[in-house]
Amino acid sequence: MNIGQRKAEAAANHKANLTAIVKRRMEVARANNDANLLNVLEQEMQQLGLN
Repeated sequence: MNIGQRKAEAAANHKANLTAIVKRRMEVARANNDANLLNVLEQEMQQLGLN
């Protein structure tokens, strides 16, 4: 595996980890009926290109 492939794989893993973290935080916000936090997290997903 060359350096370009490793960088691409690392970037994909990073994006997957960020997505999982934000989605988990969204689940907690929903469970707590925290519409404001849910809105902020949805905006974060869009800004990070995770949607």
